[in-house]
Amino acid sequence: MSVIIVGAGLAGLTLAFALSYLTQGKKDIKLVEATSPDKFLHPNYNGRTIALAYGLCRKIDALNLWSLLDPIATAITRIHVSELGSGGFFSLDASTYGIPFLGQVFELNQAKKNFFSHLEKTKNITLYCPNTVVLIKQCTDYILIKLDNGEKIKGDLLVAADGTFSNIARLCGLQWEKKDYQQIALVTKISTELAHQGQAFERFTRHESLALLPISSGFSSLVLCLDRTKRKTMSNWNDKEFLSYLQKIFGWRLGKITKVDKRYFYPIESCTRVNTITQRIVLVSNAAQTLHPIAGQGLNLGMRDILTLTDILISAWKTGKKAGDYSTLKQYQKQRIIDVKTTIHFTDLLVRLFSHPSSTLFIGRTLGLMMINDMACLRNILIKRSIQ
Repeated sequence: MSVIIVGAGLAGLTLAFALSYLTQGKKDIKLVEATSPDKFLHPNYNGRTIALAYGLCRKIDALNLWSLLDPIATAITRIHVSELGSGGFFSLDASTYGIPFLGQVFELNQAKKNFFSHLEKTKNITLYCPNTVVLIKQCTDYILIKLDNGEKIKGDLLVAADGTFSNIARLCGLQWEKKDYQQIALVTKISTELAHQGQAFERFTRHESLALLPISSGFSSLVLCLDRTKRKTMSNWNDKEFLSYLQKIFGWRLGKITKVDKRYFYPIESCTRVNTITQRIVLVSNAAQTLHPIAGQGLNLGMRDILTLTDILISAWKTGKKAGDYSTLKQYQKQRIIDVKTTIHFTDLLVRLFSHPSSTLFIGRTLGLMMINDMACLRNILIKRSIQ
């Protein structure tokens, strides 16, 4: 029977292609997506840019998928972390660790476009789009879903990769644990006087956190996290006013910030499922956990979900087990729990540490950044987590 994947974002598509490649096209894969490609393949769709760590890039390459991302990817060769008004900072350079890059950055809509084009060449993957799951029937030996057009699909396993507001999780009654940071993320692209030269920046203030990632054509992708009460003010600013504000908090590391693209706003919440498996169903990536963007770990954590699930399913099939057996799903859950919890706690700690206005904490953060810059052992811990 089939493996059913709901959600044709980067996580769901990667899983579908990985299973197809590693089984040489012998497994029947059903892929269900609610949003029409005409919408999310539009050049200006949602403005989001994503970064994959070095280790994940290598693993995706091993699945014969990197050729889909390489033409649109920009390498991060250096990361600079600092706080406004502080003498503390540190940098991580790929060359120091004998690797060609720390990560690769690409625009999400371009990545989806390339992945969707690849679907046409993958005969064992059937796409249902735009379609929504309206009913799920969990049985001892199979799972059955019904789509909004009345069509029914039967399979061994249902993988929910349908994002933070997972329809599959809702239909199954799988609950969130939510943490509302009272923040929004402003996402856009900027141009600067000086070329980024593969540099990424993480910049903190007492009220905001800013990430700047290098992307193609000399642009940099900006993610600015700030108090949600500032949304109305920032929405009303013209480009000149916004650029002046941005220059003040980022500084002149790339010279003058000369241009800003359309600005998009997104609410920020940390959401974790109480349980990510149930009978013949597993939740992965943002459907299982959605993180604050401060450390850029959300997609990387989700892709590690995908790669682990792929390994476990391939091993199960080799030993005669079925994909949806509860023992198979428990094995997946057991392998993921430490990484997931550690990444969630690390991300939450960063948010609380760098969003608190306390002068004592400000001094502590300054000293901490200086220690990381001066102590190779601390940088080695960070680089290990950053590139895995």
